Amino acid sequence: GHRGVLYLSLKNPRHSFLTASLLGCDEVELDVFLLKCGTLVVFHGTGSDQKPGWLKQYCNVEGSILDYSYEEVRNFGFNPLFEEFGCGSEYILKMKNECYIPTLEEVLHDAKSTGVTVKIELKGPGTADPVLRLVEQLDMVDQCHYSSFDFSKIKRIRDLRHEKSADGSYRYRTGALFDDVPDNFIQLAQDVQASEVHLKYSTCTKSRVRDIHNAGMDSMAWFRGPIGMNSDVTETYHDVDDEDETMYSIVMATGVKNMCVNKCDVLINMLKV
Repeated sequence: GHRGVLYLSLKNPRHSFLTASLLGCDEVELDVFLLKCGTLVVFHGTGSDQKPGWLKQYCNVEGSILDYSYEEVRNFGFNPLFEEFGCGSEYILKMKNECYIPTLEEVLHDAKSTGVTVKIELKGPGTADPVLRLVEQLDMVDQCHYSSFDFSKIKRIRDLRHEKSADGSYRYRTGALFDDVPDNFIQLAQDVQASEVHLKYSTCTKSRVRDIHNAGMDSMAWFRGPIGMNSDVTETYHDVDDEDETMYSIVMATGVKNMCVNKCDVLINMLKV
């Protein structure tokens, strides 16, 4: 579940991840920032991967989430008119008491109770060390994975924790995230001793996935948020609808091992057949 189940619930609040687990998702993905007060929060926001976490479109608040303490952030509401919220304005207004920015600790406690695996994308600066400490404190090492577009963050995890399991794989699993895929993407992932390579769904090909597996790493396809996916199917891919069964089938045919999708119910129903 990409940030939970963002067409059935607001993305990233606790309820979204719990709903994903109830639907039958075996993994959820979320984004983490370290606030100036030292609190780790689950949030995405707008902006680039170099400058993430902007609040205006998400919460009608100026600045970045990094500018605020959790005491302030906890009181932020969500903009019901923002198109990135696939659940729609009616849901946000109806569930406003549930629609708040949670701490990572809250979300991990929920995940521990449901057993769902958590893929933690390290977004803002300084996240790797405190996230690792929290995961270990909660005794969730085997239930949490770490990923980032900034490979220095997953390298930090590997530098700190390089233990291997009996099968020779790293116990602390890390994922190298790619948007555009350079020719040397395998080497880049190997240089930081990543456990997995995460490719944007539209860049997944049989040859790339095969190269990942041949290099001893696992693979995952990630799907863009609602605005990006809508842009893709209206401007680029005219033979599929937005995350319909046809689109999922095409990506699955590449041999990719995992898929981080927005419409979990569609994929789960496909897999039940």
